[in-house]
Formats: sequence, C-alpha cells, structure tokens
Amino acid sequence: MVSTEDVRLFLAVAKHLSFVEAARRLGIPTSTVSRRVARLEETLGARLLQRTSRQVRLTQEGARLVERTGHLVEELDAVLQRSAERDDEPTGRLRVTAPLMTGAQRIAPALFSFAARHRGVQVELHLTNSLVPLVDEGFDLAFRTGPVRDAELVARRVGSVPFSLAASPQFVREELKQRPHLSREQLGDVPAILPRPGSVWRLRRRDGSTEEVHPRERFCADDPRVMISAAVAGLGVVCAPTEVIEQQGRQLVAVTVAARAVESRELFAVYPSRRQLPSRVRLALDWILAREW
Repeated sequence: MVSTEDVRLFLAVAKHLSFVEAARRLGIPTSTVSRRVARLEETLGARLLQRTSRQVRLTQEGARLVERTGHLVEELDAVLQRSAERDDEPTGRLRVTAPLMTGAQRIAPALFSFAARHRGVQVELHLTNSLVPLVDEGFDLAFRTGPVRDAELVARRVGSVPFSLAASPQFVREELKQRPHLSREQLGDVPAILPRPGSVWRLRRRDGSTEEVHPRERFCADDPRVMISAAVAGLGVVCAPTEVIEQQGRQLVAVTVAARAVESRELFAVYPSRRQLPSRVRLALDWILAREW
C-alpha cells in the first residue's frame, strides 16, 4: 500500500531536486527522506529519481507521478488546514514521557498549567530514565538529555539543566576533612553515588574544553531521588541537577573542583518524524518551550 506521507516526501525532493534541501525544509533527517522515497519506489516498482553524487533528477515515471499527484496533495493540505483552523481548542489524550527528576521538576509543572488552560486535553505523563520507544509505546512527545541520535525522531532543544556535585555535611567532615573544594585528581578518588556502574562525570574547564572523571563507585541507583537520599545519608558525592541539590537545604553541601564546573545537560523535546503533529502536541510543545529554562 502506498503511503501518502511517502508521496509527500517524494514531491518535496522533486520540487527542490535535492534530498538535503527537502529534509531541511521539512525539518527531518535527510536519511529519513531518502529511506522513505526508496520505499515508495519499491512499492510502485519504478525508479522515480536518478541520483548521482552531483545532482538529483526526475525519471519519466517520477515526472508522471508529480504531474498526477502534486495538485491532489496540495488540495489535501488545504482541506486539512481549513479543518485545523476550525478546531481552535485541542482535544484528546496527550502522552508524554520524561526523565524522572527533570520531568518532576520542570516538565510536570508546565503540563499542569497546560492542562488547566486546555481542558479538552487529557494529559498522561510517564517518568522514567529509560529510553522509551515512542512509536511502539504510543507516546506523542518525549523529553531526553542529548545528544539525540535516533534518525526516526525530530529533536528540538528545550534548554540546559545545570548540574552540581554535593555531599552531606557528615561526609565533608569525615571523608573530605572539612575541605569540599577538591582537585580533579582528588575528585576521582572520593566515594561516589552513580546512576549505573561505570558512569562518568563530565567537567568543563574555564577555556570551554571538557574532560571526563571516572568516579570511585560506592553506591549505584537508577533513580536520582534514591541517589540524593544516599548522598544525604553520607555515602558519597552525588552529581545531580543544581536546583534539586539546593532544595535539600543544609542536608547537602556543594562540592567544587578547582578551575572546573560540572557540565550542564542539554534537554531536547523529541517526537516521531514520520507524522504531522496533532494540535494538542504542537500546542503543548510550544507551551513548554516558552517557559524559562
């Protein structure tokens, strides 16, 4: 069965005679456009485009398909646009997945106000640090720390989340001898609380370059809330979002490293590249992107 979306991607390539330009204008990876056009050619059993290292041009079959379908797709787009304009208020279920800590601290409050504003939308938020397959699990939108390398997904930068190092006053007193300011070498030698064995901490120098520190594992937990609790219990140094550390008040003390700072994590909103965003998803994304990060 021929996919209408595959035809739409082919028409974009035919219009610009460039896979790269078509992908740029559509906001999706070039590899996705190439793969979908190849699938259309396989389905139709005909070569639609001649590709060389220098140029892309239409075959006779490709030119015939443009002639027969171009105006139909334009008419369909116009009908859908008119329909969308009449449907001012979004409705339906919005399924979102986000990391545990950032989701609870940043994404959830934004969705609270979004749900209050758009009462026809039912919001379903799943918090997990696992990479959930969006299409297979039926999610509309996901938030992930970068980089995002999945060619099937569109990634839009939301902002950066500052991270810091911290430990309990007891740990600083007994293990660090009242000296929470460490050298890079000392940091790799103190007991650490990690999300998984073999985790590294990324530090940024004053000149902008980065380096990795391999901490000495003492306690591992895949839930950042447990990691914070382990740090409060005096088990070691933890690397966590700065705002979460600050919320612990006097239970945690900042640990700093000479001439270095913990690198912030870039947060991205991701969604499947193969479909047009429903209005509830587009509005929710715009709502979250408009917040201060």
